[in-house]
Amino acid sequence: MAPKKIAFDIDIVLDAALDVVRRKGLEGLTARAVAARLRSSVAPVYRAFRSMGDLERGVLEQSRRLLDEMTRREFTTIPFLNIGVGIVVFAREESRLFRALFLSRHRGRDILEGFQESVLDRMRTDAALRRLPESQLRRLLMSIWMYTLGLATAVVYGHLPGIAQEDLVRGLKDVGNALMFAEVSGIADSESPENDREWERQIREKGLVFPSREACKPGRSPKSDKEES
Repeated sequence: MAPKKIAFDIDIVLDAALDVVRRKGLEGLTARAVAARLRSSVAPVYRAFRSMGDLERGVLEQSRRLLDEMTRREFTTIPFLNIGVGIVVFAREESRLFRALFLSRHRGRDILEGFQESVLDRMRTDAALRRLPESQLRRLLMSIWMYTLGLATAVVYGHLPGIAQEDLVRGLKDVGNALMFAEVSGIADSESPENDREWERQIREKGLVFPSREACKPGRSPKSDKEES
């Protein structure tokens, strides 16, 4: 009599694969490692998923869903701020899943792009942001995205040991506040006339000394207007 074929539900195999990545990272995701978690041969793994590429994608998609859930928690009373806090908390609590999504080479770039678009959709309906033009929303997202991922990566690699969550929230809030103010006041574009006028006003009022705009162009050494005269 031929041995009975063992089959596992797709979700069970995916949970086992997710557990492997939580323990060993995406580079540790192999059919043998998943089979060991299932206490089976590799055959049930390949019955549930046609290839390891399909299984890897399933893990990345599930990681993205967990990340999305984290960004919807009410860490603060500000929905947009909660997205950034959720990303950093996810990096701290699910460090290997964060690395799998953001710091590993994989073929799931569209998964990250989908997450970014979902954040943009939430920005479009946010009471504090929805009046901004689409171009400004996208620039704001990209600016905050880069800062948030940098902060999350620092947390993952232990560069901010023991940092309290309230300090993470404060840092994200401060940067978000500055970037949002720049968009609302029209100075976010460093090449815009509004940016020039506001800097000139602040320099006059505060008595600051900054290099002139001409001095800061590529190929020139920054000198004050006084030095150039």
